[in-house]
Amino acid sequence: MRITDPMHARAGWIRLVAHLVLAITLLTGLPGCGGQSGLHIPNRRSFPVRDDPAARDSLLTSLRYVSSHASPFLKAHLKNGNVYVLTDWAADPQSISGEGVLLSINREILSEGQFVVTLDSVSIIETNVVKKLPDSVAALTVLTGISVAVSLACLSNPKACFGSCPTFFISDGDSLVLQAEGFSSSIAPYLEATDIDALYRADIDDETVEIEMRNEAFETHVIRQVRLLLLKKPVKGRVVAAGNGEFWEAQSFYPPQVFRTPEGDCTDLVLTFDGRERFSLADSVDLSRRETVDLEFHVPPIERPGLIIAARRSLLTTYLLYQTLAYMGGDVGQWFSLADRNRDLVKGKGLWQAMDGMEVMVLDSAGNWDLVGELTEHGPIATDVHMFRLPTLPEGTARMRLRMVKGDWRIDYLALVSLGDQVEPMALQPSDVFYAGLPSGKALASLTDSGAVLVTYPGDTYTLRYDLPRDHQSYELFLESRGYYLEWIRQEWLADEDPALVAQVFFSPGILLKKLAGEFKRVEATMEESFWGSRYANP
Repeated sequence: MRITDPMHARAGWIRLVAHLVLAITLLTGLPGCGGQSGLHIPNRRSFPVRDDPAARDSLLTSLRYVSSHASPFLKAHLKNGNVYVLTDWAADPQSISGEGVLLSINREILSEGQFVVTLDSVSIIETNVVKKLPDSVAALTVLTGISVAVSLACLSNPKACFGSCPTFFISDGDSLVLQAEGFSSSIAPYLEATDIDALYRADIDDETVEIEMRNEAFETHVIRQVRLLLLKKPVKGRVVAAGNGEFWEAQSFYPPQVFRTPEGDCTDLVLTFDGRERFSLADSVDLSRRETVDLEFHVPPIERPGLIIAARRSLLTTYLLYQTLAYMGGDVGQWFSLADRNRDLVKGKGLWQAMDGMEVMVLDSAGNWDLVGELTEHGPIATDVHMFRLPTLPEGTARMRLRMVKGDWRIDYLALVSLGDQVEPMALQPSDVFYAGLPSGKALASLTDSGAVLVTYPGDTYTLRYDLPRDHQSYELFLESRGYYLEWIRQEWLADEDPALVAQVFFSPGILLKKLAGEFKRVEATMEESFWGSRYANP
C-alpha cells in the first residue's frame, strides 16, 4: 500500500524533487554612507532586559493553546531516510515511544502500531506540540507551525522577527553590553560549529568575570561549550584573531586615508570601533548584485601586515534564511534530514554560495587585484573583529579593495596592522553557572562535559562565571562557543510553503534572488526596527 505522509499533503512533491535536492546545504555558506541612507540604526551597546511580565504570560498562553488545540504529531526522521509519524507519544533521554506508522524513504507504509525509537538512529525530529522534553530529545526537535505572541511590527513583517543564536553580554565597566553571538550559521544539528569572538569591550577589575548568555528569540539553542580564551597581550598593542583559528600580536595600527564607496568617501565612519557603520541598500532588481569599496593606506614598510575588519551582516541574509524556511514550511524536518544524509554532496551549493561573503583584495605591483581572503561571518547582531594576513606591502601607498553583495554588510572599523608573534590561548571552562540567580550544577556539568549539551528556550538567561589569573589585565579575552540552534517555524510562514521554490533556492538561486528583490525592498527600510523591536526577553 502506498500513501502520502498524513501530516503534509505535499510530501509527494518532495519525493519527486528529492533526487535534485542532494545539493541542499542549509546556510553552510549561510538568514549614502550609513548616516545618509535613511535607515535607522538602533543603539546596540546595551540591551537591558525588558520589564514586561505580560510578554512571558502571553508566550505561555500561546504555548498552552498550541499543545491543547493543534493536531499533535511527532515525526522522527531516521538517518536511513525512513520516518516515524506518531500521534500519541512520549520521550525519555534515550528514546521516543508512541503509536503511529513507519514510512519508508519513498513514503510507503512499512508497519503500524506501537514503536520505540532510539535517539541514536534519529537525524531530526519535528513536532507542532510544545512540551517539556529531555535535553537529548529537545536538541533534535524542530517546532513547526508555532503561533506565539509577537510584536505588531513582527506580525506586519514576519521575515523580520528577531532571530538569534545565543547572545553574550559582558560588563564594559558601567553596564552589561552585547559583545558576542555564537555559531550564527549553525541552524541544524549537522551544522554544529565553533565560533570565536573578540571581547574588546570587556572591562574586568576582579579575578572573576561573569558572562550572561541569553536566548532572546523563538528558538531552541543547543550549546556544547562556552570557553573563555586568554591570550597574553604584547607590551604595546592588542591580540587579533585570524579566520583559521590563529591569534597574532598586533603592535601598530594604521587608519585608512581613503575609504571610497559608491556613494562617496566614508572614511570618517571606519576610523574608530564605535558603532557608527558604513552600509548600503540592497539592489532593487537583483539581491546578489555586488559592489566594491576601495581603501588606501600610507604606511612604512611592514614585515607582517594584516588588515583588520570589524563588521556584522545586515538583515538581508536573515530575511533570506527565513524565506527559505518558509518555503520548507511544515516539511522542514524532511529537508533537514535530506541534507544531513547527503552532507558531503551538498556543501557550498545554492543561494548561500551566490551570496558569498566579503572578498578582501590587494593591488599588486603589476596592477592586479589579488584575493587574500574572504569574510564569511553570518551574524547580524554583534559586530566582530577579523584579521586577514596580507602579502608584504611596499613603502608608501597600499591599495586594497573589498567586494561584497550590496546591502549585505555593516562595516564599523578598518585598519592596517603590523603583526608580531603568533600567540597560543589559555582556555578556561566556567567555574560556576547560575540560572535565575541560583547555582545550576546541571548546567555547569553540561557545559564542561564534551559529550553533553545545554538546551535553552526563549527567555532563558544563564550567568557563566570564570576564575581569572591574578595578572588577568595583561591578557586579551576571546569567547569560544560551540553548538547549533533550531528556529521555531512560525505559523505566519507556512502560507509560503512551496517545495518547488526550495529546489530553486539550491538550483536556480540567481533567478530567485531577482524574484525576491522587489519583496525585500518593500520591507528593507523597516527591517532593523522590526527586528530589534521583536526581541524576546525574560523579565
